Amino acid sequence: MNVHRQLLFVVFVAMLMLLGCKNNITHSASYGKAYEVVVINDIDSLLYNTLSVPMKGLPQIEPAFDVVEITSDKLKGDSKLVRNIVVLTIDKRQKRVDISSKQNVYAQPQVIINIVAPSQSSLQIFLKKYGNELRNYLIKTEMHRAQGDIARQTNVKAASTIYKMFGIRMQVPPELTTSKVGKNFLWLSNNASSGMVNLCIYSIRKGKFAQERDSVMRKNILGEQKGMYMRTASIVSMVHGKYNSVTIRGLWEMQNDAMGGPFVAYWKPNGKRIVVTEVFVYAPETKKRNLVRRLEAVLYTRNK
Repeated sequence: MNVHRQLLFVVFVAMLMLLGCKNNITHSASYGKAYEVVVINDIDSLLYNTLSVPMKGLPQIEPAFDVVEITSDKLKGDSKLVRNIVVLTIDKRQKRVDISSKQNVYAQPQVIINIVAPSQSSLQIFLKKYGNELRNYLIKTEMHRAQGDIARQTNVKAASTIYKMFGIRMQVPPELTTSKVGKNFLWLSNNASSGMVNLCIYSIRKGKFAQERDSVMRKNILGEQKGMYMRTASIVSMVHGKYNSVTIRGLWEMQNDAMGGPFVAYWKPNGKRIVVTEVFVYAPETKKRNLVRRLEAVLYTRNK
């Protein structure tokens, strides 16, 4: 095992430890919005820069996390009740960067990540290599929370319709009460005038995703006037995950109209056709990160 793989092994073992350190004592509810992080003693803003990189797949620049920097003497009172806390300690006696965490220490749900580094330069090197893992861990933590919230109030009727049409079991947000059914197509929406969130399930052939998607949307998601229909504006990223799963982020637009926004599509190959579960948002008047992330969490409950 070379040095690089050894370091990867150390990091992943550390990340596994993050999942294992739980406090079962019941606490008061944590406060703060999803995807907010308080960072302690981040003098050179290394953690700030790591956690606030732009999220992919949004029409405007929004950070992955909203980061607040404070010093350790400010971590008292209500500050201890924040849902996500990262504490940095510089200790010259350290030989390497160590990372660990505890959950629900002062409030619930809450995660407190402790990072101990021998120097700022060693921390910078560590974050350059493994900053993505730290950021992704916090993203997954927020998604697990969202999945738990939705599971407690899932739209049973919509979930049943999805299973009957596509054989897929997944959670459905309770606000998605409006639906449209087409051939191998289902559209669920909150139909809101502000912050419209949507879930689509549809079947496509194997091929170029944007073309296959557009052929479905042109028939099923139409505008107010003739010649208006949804189409793919751009594909931002494609990530292959476990069990040959695929996650695509992109931007959609309404042909011959000014509407548009972000979407996330997810599927697991099965046979000659692909059943896509997709979420998309239309919220021109507001930030979209949290809307997209909450819906994205739903995608990953598929047959979980």
